Amino acid sequence: MLALVVAAAVIARSALVRSGLSAILGATPSIRVVAEVAPEEASTLQSPIDVVVCDVADDSPEELLERAPKGVPVLALAASAEQSRELLGAGARGVLLRNASAEQLSSASLAVAAGLVALDEALAEPLLGERRPLLESPVSLTPREQEVLGLMAEGLSNRWIGVRLGISEHTVKFHVNSILDKLEADTRTDAVVRAARQGLLAL
Repeated sequence: MLALVVAAAVIARSALVRSGLSAILGATPSIRVVAEVAPEEASTLQSPIDVVVCDVADDSPEELLERAPKGVPVLALAASAEQSRELLGAGARGVLLRNASAEQLSSASLAVAAGLVALDEALAEPLLGERRPLLESPVSLTPREQEVLGLMAEGLSNRWIGVRLGISEHTVKFHVNSILDKLEADTRTDAVVRAARQGLLAL
């Protein structure tokens, strides 16, 4: 269950950007900023954190997300749709454009902390493709694939999914690939969104 007050950490290369993001998030009563760090300091974050808000700027999306605290969902601020694709592929739970409004930033942070996927409206169609009809034929997943999908929605890596289910990382990868194939998804985040849209997953 999500805490009444969400603990957020801000990662940004610019001190000015860190201060601005912290001020925006801190103005929301249900969000408390517990840390502000530069990308190279991200690995030092230790406080209980519910969401990481990360300004990507010119940093490598993969390296930046790798430094973020393990198991904590990341809301990334991207400069372009292309960078957004890289961020989703690297494991970001949410992506907004850097010019997002204060309301969008706060709402997306709370959504990501709650386990939802948050995408800027301007990015949703280019990233996820044309929406399918709501009454499309449902995809059939095996009970094990359903379990793996649920843990994917929690943001767990293949390794940790294997630990939770007591199966090998190789077996998890097999199930993940099968889920992506059945849902015709390009990324794990895309799969979660498509599964939720088809009623296969309650976010």
